[in-house]
Amino acid sequence: MDDLEKSAEMEEEHIQGYEEIPMNDKWTMIAHKLRDVQKGSEDLSIYRVPSELRKVKEDAYNPRVVSIGPLHRDNPNLIAMKEHKWRYMLFILQQTDDYENTKECLKTCTNAIYGLNKKVCESYAEDLKKMVEEDLAEIMLVDGCFMLELFLRYDRYCSNIPLKHQSNDPIFNTAWMIPALKHDLALLENQIPFFILETLYDIIKPHIPHIPHTPHTVEYKPPNSVTSLALNFFQPMNQKAIKEDTNTADCKHLLHLLHNFFLPRWYHTHIVELCPAEASNQHARKEDTETANCNHLLKLLGKFFLPAKASKKKSKFKYCASDLYDAGIKFEKGFAKDNLLCIIFENGTIKIPPVFIDDTTDSLFRNLIAFEQCHLKSSHHITSYVILMKSLIRSKADIKLLKKKEIINENFAGGEYFVHFESILDHVNPKDFFFGDLCDQVNDYSRSWFHWRKFKVFWMVRLQRYMRSLYDTYFSSPWSITAFLAAAVLFSLTVIQTYYAIHPR
Repeated sequence: MDDLEKSAEMEEEHIQGYEEIPMNDKWTMIAHKLRDVQKGSEDLSIYRVPSELRKVKEDAYNPRVVSIGPLHRDNPNLIAMKEHKWRYMLFILQQTDDYENTKECLKTCTNAIYGLNKKVCESYAEDLKKMVEEDLAEIMLVDGCFMLELFLRYDRYCSNIPLKHQSNDPIFNTAWMIPALKHDLALLENQIPFFILETLYDIIKPHIPHIPHTPHTVEYKPPNSVTSLALNFFQPMNQKAIKEDTNTADCKHLLHLLHNFFLPRWYHTHIVELCPAEASNQHARKEDTETANCNHLLKLLGKFFLPAKASKKKSKFKYCASDLYDAGIKFEKGFAKDNLLCIIFENGTIKIPPVFIDDTTDSLFRNLIAFEQCHLKSSHHITSYVILMKSLIRSKADIKLLKKKEIINENFAGGEYFVHFESILDHVNPKDFFFGDLCDQVNDYSRSWFHWRKFKVFWMVRLQRYMRSLYDTYFSSPWSITAFLAAAVLFSLTVIQTYYAIHPR
C-alpha cells in the first residue's frame, strides 16, 4: 500500500472517531464541523473565476457554444451542442464497422470512467456532492469522448484526410465554429480533469485504424498522446515545436496544459531560482527579529518588511516601446522556436519571441491569469508576461513598432490588440514578477549615456524620423514629386547654361 492510501485510511479512521462522539456537549458540534473540513481535497484545479475578475469582462470566461464539465451544464444557450456531443461520442467509438468492437470499446470506457467519480470530485473547487454519481460520470464520459473526437477530426482535417460524416457535421462546415470551440475549451470553468482524456485515449487509440499512403490519400497515424492532439488543436500563440515527450505528469486539465506549454523548458529544474518566494522582502525570516517595540500585528509586519539594506527595486519598464526605441534601445524578433517567455536583453537590444494574436487570445490570457490567481501551486509566469507586454504597449504607436519588428502578428486591424488588453490586469494581484531583473537592466541602460550602441541607434532613429517628416511634408502626393523632379531638371539645365556662358567653347 502506498503512502497516499495509508493517509486516506488514517483520515477515514479519524473521521469515524468523530462520528462516535455523542452530541450532548457543545464541543462535539464543532468537532462534526471539523470533520467536514478534513474531507477537503488538495488536488483542486478547476475553479469558478473570482467575481472581481469576471465583472471586468464577463464574456471572456463564459462558453459560447459548448459546455464541458458540470459547471455550465444547465446553461440554456448551450443546449444545441448536447446532441452533437453524443454524435461525436458515437463517431469515436465506431472506429471500425465491427459492432462487437464498438460495443467492447464502449463497455471498457464506461467501466473505466464510472470508477473515477471520487477522484473527479477532488478536482473541482465547487462542491459536487449534490450531483448523482451516474450523472457526473456520464458528463465525464460524453464530454471526454467529444473532445477526443474533435481533436482527432481536426488532426485529420489538417492532414487533408477525408472526414467521415463531414456532410452533416456543423463544426467543420461552419467557419466560425472552430475558433469558438478553441475559446470554450480553454476556459477555466469549462474543464474536465486531464486524466479523463488520457484514460479514454488509452482505451480508444488501439482501435483507431492506421491509414496507409495511397495515390489519393496521405499516410495517417494518430498521435501517441492527448498532449499532441490538444496542442495541435489549440495551435498556441507562438511557434514553439509541439513534441510527443511534452511533460503532462502534473497537468490537471487543458488550460493547465497550455500554461505548462508556455513555461520555459528549464522551469521545473530551476524552480527555486525562478520562483523567488523570499525575493519580495530580500531577507529570510529569523527567530531573533526585533519585536520589543511592536505593540500590534500591523507594526510587526511593517518592521519585518523594512529591508536590512537598501535593495534594488524590481519594476516594470518605465518607458513604453516607442520611447525606449527613441532612447536608443533596439527591438528584435526572437527565435520562433523559443518559448513565449524567453525574453532577453543584450547589447542594447530587447529580443522578444513572436506572438500570434487572434480573437481568442484575450480570453486565453485572462483565463490563464485567473488560473494562476486561483491555483496556489501555479507560478505567475503568464501574469508576469502580460505585465511586461502591457508596460511596453501603451499606445497604437507601440503596437505599430512591435508589428514592424514582427514581434506582434495580429489578425485585428487598427490596433485592436491595445483595446482588448487595456483592462486585462484589472483586479489582478501577481505573486511574483519574473522579469524584474530584465526591466531593471533596460531601465538602467535607457538612462545611461555611456554606450556606443545606444548613440548609434539614437541617431539612426532621429535620421529616420527626419527623413519621414521630409517625405510627409514635401512628397506626400504624386504632384509634389512631379514638381520636385521638374524643379530639379530646371535647376540642372540652369547650372549647365550658366557654366557654358562663363566658359564658352
